[in-house]
Order: sequence, then structure tokens, then C-alpha cells
Amino acid sequence: MKFIKISILCLASIITHPSLCNDLFDEFDQEIESFEHPDTDQMIKEYISFVQDYLTEYDQWRKSYLNDYDKKQEKIINRWGASTADNQGNVEYSDDLSSRTLVDYENNEVVVEVLVPIDTSTTEANELLAKEVEKNIIKEQQNALSNELPAKINSEKIVVTPVQFNKKDEEIAKQNIQKQTTAYKIEADLKSDQLAIKTVEIPYQIIEEATVAQQISLEKEQAERIKKVEKQYQVLRQTEPKPQRKILKYTVQLPTNSLGKRAKKYSPFAEKESKRFDIPVALIMAIMHSESAFNPKAKSAVPAYGLMQIVPRTAGHDVNKLVRLIDKPMKPVELYVPEVNVETGSAYLNILDQRYLKSIKDPESRLYCTIAAYNTGAGNVAKVFNKKGDGNTRNINRAAKIINQLSPSEVYQALMERLPYDETKHYLKKVSKRISLYEVKSTT
Repeated sequence: MKFIKISILCLASIITHPSLCNDLFDEFDQEIESFEHPDTDQMIKEYISFVQDYLTEYDQWRKSYLNDYDKKQEKIINRWGASTADNQGNVEYSDDLSSRTLVDYENNEVVVEVLVPIDTSTTEANELLAKEVEKNIIKEQQNALSNELPAKINSEKIVVTPVQFNKKDEEIAKQNIQKQTTAYKIEADLKSDQLAIKTVEIPYQIIEEATVAQQISLEKEQAERIKKVEKQYQVLRQTEPKPQRKILKYTVQLPTNSLGKRAKKYSPFAEKESKRFDIPVALIMAIMHSESAFNPKAKSAVPAYGLMQIVPRTAGHDVNKLVRLIDKPMKPVELYVPEVNVETGSAYLNILDQRYLKSIKDPESRLYCTIAAYNTGAGNVAKVFNKKGDGNTRNINRAAKIINQLSPSEVYQALMERLPYDETKHYLKKVSKRISLYEVKSTT
């Protein structure tokens, strides 16, 4: 089209402006030369800029979230001595931070704690604790999980601990930061997988280099956050050498059948989405069990939300774009709706199985890779099988050629030995084991 325009302009102006035609042909020649002999360095710069901008969008949101998270954690440590060691985010604090409740469905218990001045009498402290325990028992009963919980607390089972800002508490705070950083590294991998599928013309090496750079940045950020926590504890030990507050802790054991009741409550959603997305019911149930122990209000520190622990800006965005045809992240409020959450998690499993990992021929091998990819992304699964220094180690299609030469047990073993994160190895083992549990239940 441009050549035609140039020709017309030349014919119209050659008599009065012969130099104009020459200028236009010169411009055209330059464009042809640029097309046939591209400036590789410039292209690479543009690719790198695009990838960095793509990853930075999520990074900006993450930093904003972390800023608020760390401010709250600082207040919690100042009062309680430590944040909870739980990293699943199922801890709720009262608005004034005087009480907290950990609903630990994995260990089938509810832990209630109250914070009181060190000189509070035993009677008064126990009364405050009893009110908090009763409130949480009523909440569990309203959730239709059980009406078999005790109506009163046993004072002999109350554990009292002074707030001391000790090294153990400091270590818990550091471990939480380390776990959170690992989770963000995994999210960076997942964003890279999205980008590789979305923009196939960008060399994988550039995506990989940008991802590594972001993960190095996360490690530096972790070091800064840990240093800040160390300074906080150092100051607290100096300013409060003697305990000013004490924590009263009471653990309520949930009935032994409460997990089964929760599983039964959400299994119809799994059965519905299994048919829609061609994903085994047992896999959906095993992931729900492992991700949240069937707690619809579960929230991790990433944060991920709900029964299948969906991150709005990675898995949630993938499902929105590829299934719902909406090119934007999901909202947390949506993911707290059990039916929507299970639909999203099942759809994402389908995306992994039928899109990212479709080149893996054996169903069992693909299942193991799908479980690992649900946690850490298809790119990290590919890295297990592709050789380093071979160029694109994130290329799952290249990895599939190797996977297809192995037995399912060999694929599983390779994943367990060479996946980059211990968390993903534990996840693969846990989910794989639980699939058999729900396969048995679905046939009885």
C-alpha cells in the first residue's frame, strides 16, 4: 500500500517537485532495508522493555500489598511478640489486636488467644478467653461443621505465655518472610508462563532473564525485610526488658468427622466442574483438601483465596481471559464464593492439562506435571527435564519430548528430585496421595 501511495504522489508531483519523489523513494528503501536487515540490538531492547513492563505491573501491586502487610505485622509483633507461625493466612485478629483466632482445618482444631496486661487476674483473663472461645464455637456451629463442640472451656487446658520478644518469636517472623518470598518467586514464574504463551515472538531467553532478575530483586527485598524485623526485635528487647503482657491460649479440637463433612459440602461443585472441564473429581477434591482443607475463607500471604487458593492476577487472570473472555484479574470477593472458586480452579487445571501440558502423551505423567504446575507453573516443570545451557529451559513442548520417553513413575521421581522449590515437591506428594483417597470415596 505504501508503494502505491508513493507512486501516486510521484506521478502527481514529478513535474513540479521532482525532489519529493526521490525523498519518498529514499524513505521506502530505508523501510525495506530495516525489514530485511533488522537492528537486532534494538529489537532485543524493545523485547526486554516489554517483558519488564509486563512483570512490573504485578510487582507494583505486590509491593503495595506488602507495604500494608508489613505495617500490620509490625503492629502485631509490637503487641504479641510474634506473628503466628501459620502461613496459610487463616488467622483473624480483632480490630484492636487484643485477640486472634487460628482456624487450622489441616490439624482439625481452632486456636483462640487473648492478649491481656501481665497483672490481669486469672479470673478476669479466663473470663475474657471464655467469651472469645464461645464466640468462635458459635461461628463454627453456624458454618454447619458441627454441633458437637464443647459449650464451656476447661481452665486446666489454658496455656499462659508472657510476651518476651525472644529469639524464637523473631525466627518465626523471619520464616514467614522467607515463605512469602518463595511464594512470590513462584508467582514470578507463573507470570512468565503467561507471557511466553501470550507473546510467542519474544525469545524465551529474554523472558527467563527478566524473571531471574525479578527473583534476585525479591531476594534483596527479603534481606531488607528481615533486617528491619531484626532491628524491631532488638529495639523491643531494649525498651521492654520485662514482660508487659501475657497471652492466654486455648485449643478446641474439632470433631474427627468435620473434614469429611466439609468435603461432602463442596463435592457437588467438584462433580459439576469435573464434567464441564474434563478434570477428575478426585483431583479437584485432593487439591481443595491440600490447599485449604475445605475452608472457603482461606487466604494465604501471597495472597491466594478460597477453597482452591486462586491468585487473582495469575490463575484468576488466565481463567478470566481464556474461559470467560475477560482480560483482567479476578477480584478476591469473587474467589470467596465457593462455586466460583471451584469453577476457577477446575478451569485452570483444564488450561494446564489441555493447553500448557498438552504435548505430554501419557495421562498419568501429565497428571503429575499438572499437579506440580498448579503450584509452580509449567515453566518450572519444563526445567526439570530440559538441560541447562540448552537455550529455552522453560519450553514445555521440548520437555514433553523427554517426558514422553519416560514411564509415569520416572516422571514423578524426576519431579520430586529436581523441582526448584521444596514446597512444590511436598505439594506434589501430598496431592498425589490424596487423589487415591477421593477416588475410593467416589466409587463407594
